[in-house]
Amino acid sequence: MKSKAAFFPFPILVLVLLTLPSQANAGRAGFDIPQPNGCHPVGTRTEVLRDAHRSLRTHARLLEPIAEGGPFPVVLLEHGADVVPAIYTILAEGLASSGFIVVATNHPPASLISVFPDGHVLKFTAYWPVEADYRTQGVAIGKFIDEVLVADVRFVLDQLREMNSRDHFWRRQLDLSKIGIVGHSLGGATAALATREEPRILAGVNLDGSTLPGMNADVRPVPVQKPFLFLAAEEHASNPALAGIREYVGSESNSYYVIVGGANHGSFTDANLLASRFSRESPPDDGAFERARLTSLLTRSLVEEFFAKYLKATVAPDLDLVVRVDKK
Repeated sequence: MKSKAAFFPFPILVLVLLTLPSQANAGRAGFDIPQPNGCHPVGTRTEVLRDAHRSLRTHARLLEPIAEGGPFPVVLLEHGADVVPAIYTILAEGLASSGFIVVATNHPPASLISVFPDGHVLKFTAYWPVEADYRTQGVAIGKFIDEVLVADVRFVLDQLREMNSRDHFWRRQLDLSKIGIVGHSLGGATAALATREEPRILAGVNLDGSTLPGMNADVRPVPVQKPFLFLAAEEHASNPALAGIREYVGSESNSYYVIVGGANHGSFTDANLLASRFSRESPPDDGAFERARLTSLLTRSLVEEFFAKYLKATVAPDLDLVVRVDKK
């Protein structure tokens, strides 16, 4: 497969990367990041600047026609604070290759940087009082999620409905009766609340996103009331302040809590894998690369199985085997 990526702008301060199943020839292998293991090649609707001196290659093609067999289920991808959606490329490409259309929203001012079509640049800005106590910060972050990020999710869903009706490329390609959402860190908390509050979202995944003191009126666990998967890093789950606490819980018999051994907060992004090859502070580390690769593959596999189960009505043998199902 050939590489590609691109940003699709909406007319408010939201930029969206759309990753899709494509008709491309899947025969070419890439380097450094794990190749998607689904049956669909992957395409996106964005552009990327390439550094010819680096060997990293993704597995998606620019402006590739969408695959036959649609419409396809939709998965929204929510980034964490002070990063950009591209840091979740392995997860997004894997989902797209498995027959999902992935919509990754860039949320200013929570993202590292947003570049708009007119050249305007908006960089990350803290939306909480940085000198305040932990609980005051949690209240501010919770308010930002409720009033900005979940509102962005609703706006994107509205725009997808319009695109599915009128856009020449996307018309009738999006199955908007089957929508899921996955997010990391701040985006994980966003995914949880959007799943709870937005009726168009059927299932959600939180990748190591916490409920800080002051968030959600200090209610723990937050009841999502729909199928929900929580993946926690070992360092997160071992936090004494969270001993015995489940921060989020889905509907009965559809709530999954997975602790990923040896993982840290960044393990659910591509950052650790990239750092093992391209760090300015240290030479390439094959051991670190392999550990990051395995964690990325595990995360992607569990998320793909979860959405396949709840958006495509297929089985999830690995997920149902390795995790405990919380029952109320």
